Formats: sequence, C-alpha cells, structure tokens
Amino acid sequence: MRYAVYFCPAAGSGLDAFGRTWLSIESVPGIAAERFGALTANVRRYGWHATLCAPFALAGSATYEDLRRIAVDIARQAGAIELPLQLDRLGAFLALRPSVDERGVKQLAEHCVLHLNALRAPGTEEAWQRRAPQLDETEMALFRDYGYPYVLDRYRFHMTLCAPVSDVEEKAVRDWLAPGLATLAPAHIDALTICREAAAGELFEEIERIPLGARNGS
Repeated sequence: MRYAVYFCPAAGSGLDAFGRTWLSIESVPGIAAERFGALTANVRRYGWHATLCAPFALAGSATYEDLRRIAVDIARQAGAIELPLQLDRLGAFLALRPSVDERGVKQLAEHCVLHLNALRAPGTEEAWQRRAPQLDETEMALFRDYGYPYVLDRYRFHMTLCAPVSDVEEKAVRDWLAPGLATLAPAHIDALTICREAAAGELFEEIERIPLGARNGS
C-alpha cells in the first residue's frame, strides 16, 4: 500500500471539469483510440492531480494517523494559492504548468516532503535500478534521501496530461485542448488531498481532503 499527498481540484471546479472531460474521452482527432489509451493510462491510474509528495509506502512503525496528523499540521499553517496554468512540456510529457512564479506551491510541496519523509519506508533496490540510469547526480541524491528525484530544488508543479508524444500527436492534443484552455480559470490550491494505492498497480483513490488554513481536527 502506498500513500501520496496531491493537489486535486475541488469537485465541481473548472479545473476538475477540465480533467474529468480529458480523462473521459476515448481519443482525439489524429490519434487512434488504442494509442490514446496508452498515452493517458498512467494519468488515469494516478488520477487528475499535481504531486506535492510522491507516493510512498509507510515505514513499519508508521500509521495512516501519523501521516494525517502531519498533513493537518502542514495544511493549518498554509494559505490558499491561486496559480494560472498553461499547456507546456515537462521533459517529454505534456502537462499543465504555472504561467507565473510557483514559489508558493513549491514551498508547500517542500514542507510536505520534508515533514513526511520520516514516515517513508526505504526504497527498494528494484526502484533504484529502474530510476538511477535516468537521473543526474543531484536527482540521484534526492532519490536516495527522499524516495523521489523531483523534489526541493528539482520540484516543478505540473498536472500531467499524457505520456511522451510525437510532434504530430502533440499538435493533435494541443488542438483538442485549446478551447478549454482558453477559458480555464487558475488552479485554486486550497487543500491537501491524501490519496492511496491499495495494492501495486491499482488506481489511486482520494482518502481525505484537508483544507489549507483551516482548524482541522486531529
């Protein structure tokens, strides 16, 4: 079982509707349905979100209540963030990325990573062998220390839309998304959402949404 702390748009918000529409379609003009399914498979599995603290298994003595208590404390001390988004590339992936300075949400993610790291079970050798060849020296050090390479200075807020695409596929995706992006309101980051993968390979499910700045229960 793994847990993650994500930003998930509030139900009924414009960003929530945008993501639900994107993940409900079978294809877009110019991309075959089977190929489109492969491009969006991981987005569907992990859900429509931006990562604040990447998925991790709990250490042997840690419990969900430990995780929740830390998340509540982080949320209580944070304020809501408005973040305009635009379609962008992140490496080879297409994603929604901030069109303005992202220091506020980067700090929120940093707090999540640093304070939750004590609960994280050590990574496996298999994960290390799979990841390490793709990482630079800094990312390898972050991966060793925090179980994920794209944290702290390497963190980039993003909401992934699909796996790496060809130039032709990218144009098809951009053309389909353009009308929705033209009227998309900024992301209203007003809560931490704890999500869970009950067993390896299963869909991530939302467990609890913890409002930022609220006097949450413990």
